[in-house]
Amino acid sequence: MKAIDETFTPAEASAFSDIPVRRVHKELEHRIIEAATSPPRLSFSALVYLRALELIGLELAVHDRAEVYRRVADAVRSSATTVPLARLLTLDVKPVVDEMEDRVMRFQRWKKKLVTSDDIMGGEPVFPKRRLTVRRVGEMLERGESPEVVREDYPYLTDEDLEFARLFVRAYPRVGRPPAVRQAPRCCS
Repeated sequence: MKAIDETFTPAEASAFSDIPVRRVHKELEHRIIEAATSPPRLSFSALVYLRALELIGLELAVHDRAEVYRRVADAVRSSATTVPLARLLTLDVKPVVDEMEDRVMRFQRWKKKLVTSDDIMGGEPVFPKRRLTVRRVGEMLERGESPEVVREDYPYLTDEDLEFARLFVRAYPRVGRPPAVRQAPRCCS
């Protein structure tokens, strides 16, 4: 399956395009991005739009973002390489399409190598031939641990393992309620 034919959850779209998930939900809330299904699934065009929005780095009004999305989606569907945004402003979408397609396809290949078994770490995905969960490594990196420090403890991990473990925890956040914060008992007076 090609990346252009896939659909993505808001969390996956956030992880692949490197933008906060709340920004994805905001685009859905304002009906800028089309999501015909419930729960929402976003098209590859939406992924390209979100990444382009991040790379542009400009704050645009809702109606302007809607127009940019429409033009980007049309360009992706027609395999156009540029999108005219204004008389003197053109968006080169080809590098963004290539980046997103490459990231999605490499991640999907990497993810297929993971091992998931109820007998190993309670069914959490682990690296092949290891009892190390992908979530553990990804969460370490998300907390700010450097790849070098992670690799000290797990020297068999590749650069791709580190890159995609972090993407994995963003794309597939833990389900359920967060653990309760324990408070110190109040002292009696």
